[in-house]
Amino acid sequence: MQVLVVGAGVVGLAIAREAALRGHDVIVAEAASGIGTGTSSRNSEVVHAGLYYPTSSKKALQCPRSRRLLYAYCASHGIPHRKLGKLFIVTKDADIPKLEAIHAQALKNGVENVTMLDAADAMRMEPALFCVAAFHSAETGIIDSHRYMLALQGDLEDRGGVIAFNTPVERIVRTAAGWQACFRRRRARLDRGRRRG
Repeated sequence: MQVLVVGAGVVGLAIAREAALRGHDVIVAEAASGIGTGTSSRNSEVVHAGLYYPTSSKKALQCPRSRRLLYAYCASHGIPHRKLGKLFIVTKDADIPKLEAIHAQALKNGVENVTMLDAADAMRMEPALFCVAAFHSAETGIIDSHRYMLALQGDLEDRGGVIAFNTPVERIVRTAAGWQACFRRRRARLDRGRRRG
């Protein structure tokens, strides 16, 4: 099947890679001259553990699983990443129930390695800290998002997928034969070059 993906940000590249891995003929239409120049270049690069999401929501169900898959992908592709962990603290006794509620939600969501701490334990981890209670999320981390996108692009191209840069999509219309995409080409180039970092 022919697959058109609009946009070579992190989501578009991940979708295109998956489609190519499943044997589809994939083209990514990207309006800019490179990958990840929009929202994907302006994110926090945090790998979220999945702590806050409402029970049974799609985010609660998918975030812990996706995090595990992302860490495994980073390790297998040499993408810089690190499980730094994250401390959640409160500085007033009155706020301890709120902290306990977030901890309980994390456990309901299946998040691993979340540990309630008293003030002394937290301050041993971070001596400059002041708090009355805390919990630690060991699975929260950071990732080099551009290297991640380069790896996705490399996987896409390894399976024959291509990215058409400088190719904004003007409209997509349904026809009797299927879907027709209309592009505005400006100095367009079809990039088959490897871009692994």
